[in-house]
Amino acid sequence: MLLSGQERRSQLIHCLTAAERLSLSLAQAREIIDQQLATIREQWEAVCDEAALSTVDRNFLWGRLFLNPFALEDYTAS
Repeated sequence: MLLSGQERRSQLIHCLTAAERLSLSLAQAREIIDQQLATIREQWEAVCDEAALSTVDRNFLWGRLFLNPFALEDYTAS
């Protein structure tokens, strides 16, 4: 998805560059991202339990589909 210019990489840092076009300040965008990251981390086990995911499935999804290191590259929490 194009968020900023011709940048197509799925990384949080590029969401920050698009903040102004989305009527958000940089601080607001960081707060939203930080809250989303915290919620994913805090609720991961409960969601996996509810979905009855095995340990193998949980480990496969974590860090690949959820909080992939590439998506987090160059992003630092506020």
